Amino acid sequence: MLTERIYNELNLLSRHVKVLQIVKEYQPIGIVRISNMLEIGEHEVRHSLGILEEAGLVKPTPNGAVIKGNIKEELIRSAEVLDDLSNTAKVLKKEILRMVI
Repeated sequence: MLTERIYNELNLLSRHVKVLQIVKEYQPIGIVRISNMLEIGEHEVRHSLGILEEAGLVKPTPNGAVIKGNIKEELIRSAEVLDDLSNTAKVLKKEILRMVI
């Protein structure tokens, strides 16, 4: 399917956001606890935490992951990008449907 890769990436992003929400609410928090709370594998949590760390949103501590400073601006930028992607998806949908008609 033409859109499968995008769909998979959005699911992955959704997991990262869920992990970030858990860290924000329960920090400091470890991988095992996040895994149990979200009912996903520890390797998936570890991967999401790595992505979130690369993005400058979380940092590891001896007691578990914590939010790294004020992440408000980064989250607002991410929301804006998602809004742009949504608009682009709507335009693409119209173009695809025009080819069907």
